[in-house]
Amino acid sequence: MTSDLEEFARSVRNLTHDLATADDWRPGAHLDDRSELLSAGLDRVGWQDLAFGGEETLPFLATAALELGRAAATPYDVVQVLGGSPLIEGLAMYGQPGASVAVTEPNGLGYHVARIRESREVAFADSLGVHSVSGLDDSFRVENADERLAAWEAAAVGYFAGLAGFVVDSATEHAREREIFGHTLAHLETVQQRLGDAAATADALVLSARDGAHGLPALAHAASSTWSVMVHGHMIFGAIGFTLEFPLQRYSRRAKALGSFVNGWIDQRLGQAA
Repeated sequence: MTSDLEEFARSVRNLTHDLATADDWRPGAHLDDRSELLSAGLDRVGWQDLAFGGEETLPFLATAALELGRAAATPYDVVQVLGGSPLIEGLAMYGQPGASVAVTEPNGLGYHVARIRESREVAFADSLGVHSVSGLDDSFRVENADERLAAWEAAAVGYFAGLAGFVVDSATEHAREREIFGHTLAHLETVQQRLGDAAATADALVLSARDGAHGLPALAHAASSTWSVMVHGHMIFGAIGFTLEFPLQRYSRRAKALGSFVNGWIDQRLGQAA
């Protein structure tokens, strides 16, 4: 199975490389980073089949999402595994009229999908096509909701793992090349400690993804752990990490923005269950 996972990961990695897109986000902007070409490419390699294939396909789905995260590609296809963006306090990713949103059930156990009737664009911390939703239509229950939830959770864990893995690799390379006071950053003990902590966290996330980890605890851990890796990365890169010309800010924006919806979804489900 390991060789199959590696081969599948390679095919998705090549896909994200061939379809790389520019990051045009600026503070205060509303952008929608959906890619029809990427969605079509993922469908060709079996994304839709994996999303509804049950427990056995979760490692493959998460591994595909991991490659999307490493490329900071649009998480649109990850979001669509749930049937639409989680609706969190009236906000939805890719929430234009006609799109679908996932709404938690009052008991916190299941969810249903509804069609957006009215919404307006809002500025957000990333290019996720975020809208403020003011009207819904056509609510319907989701078939095999438990399987679909597991698939989305596994894909989200994989995407977070990919974000974290790229940042660790980039921070390590930067620390080895950046010189300060006659030595590289990698010679500083504090930098070594940060790199070690970040690498251990990212490696654990990657292993979890390749094992098809899912469930609310796995989802919550992935979101928080990925953000801790981003903090380490920004400390190592310093001010350059916040510039729009440098890729780190794109990854930290992805982690923060997607994490806000993931954490909101978790809070809603737990709160309603209680």
